[in-house]
Amino acid sequence: MNNIKVFFNNNHLLITNSLPADAASYSRRIEKEEDVFTFRMEPVELFNDQYVGNILVLTPLVEETLESIFDYSKGIVAAGGIVKNEEGKTLIIFRRGYWDLPKGKVEKGEKIINAAQREVEEETGVKIDSLIEEAVITYHCYRLKGKDCIKETHWYHMQAKPGQSSLVPQTEEDIEQALWATNDEIKAIGNKFYPLIWGLLVQELGL
Repeated sequence: MNNIKVFFNNNHLLITNSLPADAASYSRRIEKEEDVFTFRMEPVELFNDQYVGNILVLTPLVEETLESIFDYSKGIVAAGGIVKNEEGKTLIIFRRGYWDLPKGKVEKGEKIINAAQREVEEETGVKIDSLIEEAVITYHCYRLKGKDCIKETHWYHMQAKPGQSSLVPQTEEDIEQALWATNDEIKAIGNKFYPLIWGLLVQELGL
């Protein structure tokens, strides 16, 4: 099954070419080609902070439907890390009332993988020893200063250099805390993560 999940507000849009087992749980289901076409032309729900509910789009044109959202909105590329230390703990940060993972925008002319490492090091003070070059990509729609935006974030698995128990949260980026957490500790605060981040952690850490 080919599918892509796009997050917006605390909801998500699932674009898929095969009906999922939980299809009945979606508040809105789009599968007739004329309705899919209309959605591709103007996916306004994804940028309306009053819209509540998950949306299912059933179409053979999965990639094309995602591309249409980028055509409709301003695309932003970001990068971050799923960082482990020598004890197998994962690096998490607390920012604006939620637990999160370190990430940030890719600067003009910067390689995405380099931006990921830079953002992790800037936001937490952690020095990276190595990273896996294949990224996991997530998508998030939102409004910023009156503009409809879709953020494509590239996440890299990273290994921190040993002996870094003392972390330095980047307070100018509203990061209040950075810490190393076990899987059990992460699961205990699962409802305090953004849905996108929680889904990523469940998938990548096997929670």
